[in-house]
Amino acid sequence: MEKRRQLAAILFTDIVGSTAMMQQDEENAVVIAKRYDRVLKQLVSLHDGEILNDYGDGSLCAFSSVTEALRCSIEMQQQFEHAPKVPLRIGLHVGEIFFEEGKVLGDGVNVASRIQSLGQANTILFSKEIFDKIRNQSEFKPVSIGSFEFKNVDEPVQVFALANEGLRVPEKKEISGKLKETGKKSSAKKWITSLVIIAALALAIFFILNFTHSKKEYTDKDKSVVVLPFENYTNDPENEGLINGITEEITTQLAKVSGIKVIGRTSAVLYKKSKKPLDQIAAVLGVSAYLEGSVQKFGNEVRITAQLIDANSQEHIWAEHYDRDLKDIFAMQSEVAQQIANKLHVKLTADDKDRINKNPTTNIGAFKFYRKGRSFWDKRNKESFDSAEANYKRAIDLDPDYALAYSGLADLYIYNQKGLSQKEAIPIARDYANKALSLDSTLSEALTTIGFIQSAFDYDWVNAKKTLEKAIAINSNYPTAHLFYGNLLQYTGENIEQGIGEIKKALALDPLSTNVNYVLGRNLYYAKKYDLAYEQLKKTLALDPNFELAKGNLAYVLLALKRYPEAINLIKTLDGNNTSKIRYYPKTILSYAYAATGNIPLAKSQLEESVKEAPDQSPFFLAQINIMLNNYNEALNSLERAYNERDIWMYCLNVDPTFDPIRNEPRFKELMKIMRLN
Repeated sequence: MEKRRQLAAILFTDIVGSTAMMQQDEENAVVIAKRYDRVLKQLVSLHDGEILNDYGDGSLCAFSSVTEALRCSIEMQQQFEHAPKVPLRIGLHVGEIFFEEGKVLGDGVNVASRIQSLGQANTILFSKEIFDKIRNQSEFKPVSIGSFEFKNVDEPVQVFALANEGLRVPEKKEISGKLKETGKKSSAKKWITSLVIIAALALAIFFILNFTHSKKEYTDKDKSVVVLPFENYTNDPENEGLINGITEEITTQLAKVSGIKVIGRTSAVLYKKSKKPLDQIAAVLGVSAYLEGSVQKFGNEVRITAQLIDANSQEHIWAEHYDRDLKDIFAMQSEVAQQIANKLHVKLTADDKDRINKNPTTNIGAFKFYRKGRSFWDKRNKESFDSAEANYKRAIDLDPDYALAYSGLADLYIYNQKGLSQKEAIPIARDYANKALSLDSTLSEALTTIGFIQSAFDYDWVNAKKTLEKAIAINSNYPTAHLFYGNLLQYTGENIEQGIGEIKKALALDPLSTNVNYVLGRNLYYAKKYDLAYEQLKKTLALDPNFELAKGNLAYVLLALKRYPEAINLIKTLDGNNTSKIRYYPKTILSYAYAATGNIPLAKSQLEESVKEAPDQSPFFLAQINIMLNNYNEALNSLERAYNERDIWMYCLNVDPTFDPIRNEPRFKELMKIMRLN
């Protein structure tokens, strides 16, 4: 398809300090943003221009006439000087632009953007190309502010400012923006005296601030932080995935620092676009600091603003903005993690630094597909798993050495929503996890998956323990590693309390994860702490009222507490169409419930219907109901079948109280022996 090209006067606008305004007075910032939007649309239309991109706090506009572009700029600045004032900077250039797949591209766009970056509030800056077209028009009063060498622009650009009444002309010493390092030094001889004076003044101010005022330092002994979802200031929904990925990757990089507790992304993402006060969010998540920020995108350039805030005092600990090419965002994410660690007074070990500086990929396309896959994975249903798999594989197509993408594929198969048996699914998961480890032997996610397979499929508890301990040593902030390690400690009987403690560590790292909340409730049930299990599972269902596993497990808790009517009513709300071996099958649990109440005939009839409707359901659940019906031989037959099939629920055999009546049976003891549980 041929690209549409046109020559245009390109105008860039940007509200100065918009992020800080939103932090200091959100209501006023919204008023300013709305006024800016209204005036921009009105004046651009009036001067026969077109808004090509609206970034929320800035815009890219095009005009067929340079004169009209400048007149529009002047009128905007005049209006914005009246209350409520809008601190706007404007940059202009003449150049060719073209449109490709809905995007506005061209060197002219790049130059105009960089000229705008030099400005301050109430300035209008433009290139020599603009100046040449209006130099003889008396209504405009241009002044040169010098030549500048911009990033990704080959030749120096002479920049002018409009000095019409009411407009501000920036002084050389005020100017900063998207400049090459050499550009800042190109006029060194001319400005040497000024620079020495400025440096001396800055040094004096530094000493005054540091010795006459107490500088805000982070003093909390608790080193815990959450990275809240960054705001999308590009005003383009298509960039949402990239921005989510940047947020999550900063979280991932920060989690590699052993001295900081970092809240998992599944909890943090729940606060995307939340109106809840940030100090309250921090309290719910149990952190002493939070990182927030925003992302703007201009072609292949991104501007990322981040600020770290003390959750107790609400004072800023650190703030920074980065103007980077997309291909450089991986290094930027590592840099942010190191700066946050420094501001929290956490000393980085050599291993910490190595892990932070190791970027999982340098391919931005692969990165986007991987992060999209993770977002589908979080939904935990068959349809989303299929989408996650497709995106992981697209990431690998772009970067065959992307270890995290292979690890993501492995996780899809250990949770097996693919309709495969465990004997079919787990070897696939193992192959993907081993491939990931062949590319990165220190990948905590892949080690955690291998540790799960060793325990829940191989019943190799000794090596599973070593693997999971290694995963935690590498990344103590990975909730799933603590979860699987806690399961192992409890399910082997090695240390039940320590096992539950590990699940609680996972929950502290991801407090709003429905899965971690559910596992804690389930394991409290296995520990026969029924009242605590009840409370925990109710919390889980408050997070997700339709979470089937939590509802099924709560039914068992209610039966253990002899609250039979509640249990039966809850069971009847389970999804009767779900015959997955991972999930509870309603009629089987209902049969168990009726047997618990003493209604054996109804229990048997429910069991018959259950087996007829779902003959391939988990034999582990069939064993449970047969124990309740005193059919011990049939229960043992079902358990042996479950072992041969590597039924996932056999993982819990040693601690599930349902099996207490048959623990002394010789066949049960033999089963425990071959599973290496005694």
